Amino acid sequence: QLSFHNDNVSWSMINKEINDIPWHTLFNGKNTETCINILLSCLLMLCIKLIPRKKPRSKSKIPRERKKLLNRMKMLKREKHRTYSKLKEKMLEKKIHETETMLIHHRKEERRTKEKKVIENMKNNPKVLFDYINKQKDRDTKIGPFKIQNEYIYDQKEICKLLVTQYNSQFSINSNMPKVDKETFSNTEDGDLTDIEILEEDIIKAIGDLNMNSSAGPDGIPAIFLINTKDSIATPLKLILRKSLDEGKIPDLFKLAYVTPIHKGGSKLKPEQYRPVSLTSHVMKIFERVVKRNIMKHLIEQNLLNPGQHGFVPGRSTKTQLLQHYCDIFETLSEGTRIDTIFLDFAKAFDKVDHDILLQKVAKHKIKGKIGLWLQEFLNNRKYRVVANGEMSDVQDVLSGVPQGTVLAAVLFIIMISDVDENVKSSIVRLFADDTRISQKITSEEDKVLLQKDLNVIYDWANKNLMKFNENKFEQMSHGEAKNIKIEPYKTQSGNKIKIGETVRDLGVIANNNLLFREHIDNIVTSSKIMSGVLLRTFSTRQEEPMMRMFNSYIKSKLEYCSLVWSPWHQNEINKLERIQKIFTSKIYGLDQLDYHQRLKKLNLYSLERRRERYLIINAWQQIEGLTENVLGLKARRLGRSRRIVSAKIPIGINGKRIKERDRTLIHNSTARKSERLFNVLPQSVRNITETTTETFKRHLDKWLSSIPDTPKIDGYGTNVAAETNSIFHQTRYCIVR
Repeated sequence: QLSFHNDNVSWSMINKEINDIPWHTLFNGKNTETCINILLSCLLMLCIKLIPRKKPRSKSKIPRERKKLLNRMKMLKREKHRTYSKLKEKMLEKKIHETETMLIHHRKEERRTKEKKVIENMKNNPKVLFDYINKQKDRDTKIGPFKIQNEYIYDQKEICKLLVTQYNSQFSINSNMPKVDKETFSNTEDGDLTDIEILEEDIIKAIGDLNMNSSAGPDGIPAIFLINTKDSIATPLKLILRKSLDEGKIPDLFKLAYVTPIHKGGSKLKPEQYRPVSLTSHVMKIFERVVKRNIMKHLIEQNLLNPGQHGFVPGRSTKTQLLQHYCDIFETLSEGTRIDTIFLDFAKAFDKVDHDILLQKVAKHKIKGKIGLWLQEFLNNRKYRVVANGEMSDVQDVLSGVPQGTVLAAVLFIIMISDVDENVKSSIVRLFADDTRISQKITSEEDKVLLQKDLNVIYDWANKNLMKFNENKFEQMSHGEAKNIKIEPYKTQSGNKIKIGETVRDLGVIANNNLLFREHIDNIVTSSKIMSGVLLRTFSTRQEEPMMRMFNSYIKSKLEYCSLVWSPWHQNEINKLERIQKIFTSKIYGLDQLDYHQRLKKLNLYSLERRRERYLIINAWQQIEGLTENVLGLKARRLGRSRRIVSAKIPIGINGKRIKERDRTLIHNSTARKSERLFNVLPQSVRNITETTTETFKRHLDKWLSSIPDTPKIDGYGTNVAAETNSIFHQTRYCIVR
């Protein structure tokens, strides 16, 4: 095996050798597969010549230096046991004690070195922490044995076969659908995407998106090799992709995936508890990225994306989907009525996609010609092999689904599901990939009937497209009130009642019908406490830099995921979150004697509350500037020289009906209203910043925030804080003049 991560690899020499190869001459008159074989052969010879081999690992897990000390300890103890001289015994005891001290010191140094390496790699490879923890626990990572009909299966080949059977059962079988022929992509019209121009810059950019730590796929080329040779290898890759598109051919090696089963929880004795993770060729991923960028550009320019789709769409995310959904809810509350939402759950949606149905939709999205035929080839005759415990299954056919582990899987899936709401008449349908919700404002019994009809439309779409639902995972939630209209369960496809819930896990956020998100906050606080404990137990270091790196990588990310949506306004919830940072920073060496306010200044940190409010301000600025989609519907206007966000009035009543005080309070503390208030409290010089980058706005904002006291009123600190709360809204009057 070759050591690609070795510091002694001469990448400059490898790049020179690749540049010296006459690729145009070698590829001239050859087909795609032959060119790929030539490329792989050349790269293999280069690697053997210029990349050092991995040193064979010692069978012993004990480092050599420690082993020497342990052997010396054994020898000294043996000698002490044999001696009869008191003087010699004392001398040996002294030597034993010295050796023990050296052993302790060696173990500490060894641990520090390992910790330092893990902490340095955390940012680029978050999995490194969990690998390190699992190694310390010495957990058995083997798959199996499996228990089938009260019989335990230990044989590795049988384990692979059982996993193959499980994964094959997820495919859908197309029995009646017409096959897509080449004519589907031949009849082109104006506006169709039929071919693309390939530049070396496109290849280099695609290589830059690879993960440095990714293992080699079936072609044997690791990501690190491609990343370090991107400028020189771009030429042959560009030539091969051009040939591949012109011929409409992709080598079988690039359509093969190695599938690794990953335990997803539950019993380890069941094959169905192992999720398949596919590893495909990195060279093919580069080709896919180039094609995907052109497809996404085409879909956006031609306005062919479903407006309700937030998954895998540039500028959209779980955050934008949730914000739009809650805007619907708060709008309904301001109208004094109710909104019913059904959360649907597709069963193995990505694996069930029928290839012929998908290709018909690809053509409907005006992707034809060479690109359409290349995508057909991309889906055709795909294979996979399960790799488990060092064994590999026989090659299996991929019968359906967007190919897992590929770059194009995401864009192909959103094309597949793009027409899910095509015949929905009155309800709001929002999606994040396959996560689908359907909502309807309820002002009469007729609205409930309309929502059920729209649900039936989606059920019919699933039948026609050979997709299936997990009906037992459907959930229903209502917000607001509609006078004299009962909340009743809607029906599933099979006629069963959908479960009505008070809470639902929605794209990683625990939502509830009271809109306070207390369950979500309690959940992330508990999760963060557990992670804090894991980090503090696993790592002995308490130095500032590694401690803050760990906090930012593994705890802060939990505490701030989609915080725009659920940012609390009750002081109790604010304090629960703040306590996580307060306690963790108190463990840093040299800061234990400082109070929390002093630690924030010393570490140059914002409180978590200040960070959330800062994020609300930045998000509001981006939306009114048009840098991101204005999902909150914010409107800015100028009053003289000053720019402000227009504050929407919260109605006291509507149509003769008084809106509940509780609902008015919820609207007042919604994301849009909080964003308005926080943005408008900024000084004119910051509010008026326009037509610049987000980074420039952040610099000006941070400069102003440095003059605003950041003193959380938590655990007895409130007596020293003059402001009503630590919110920017209240602290601005105590601005520090610099």
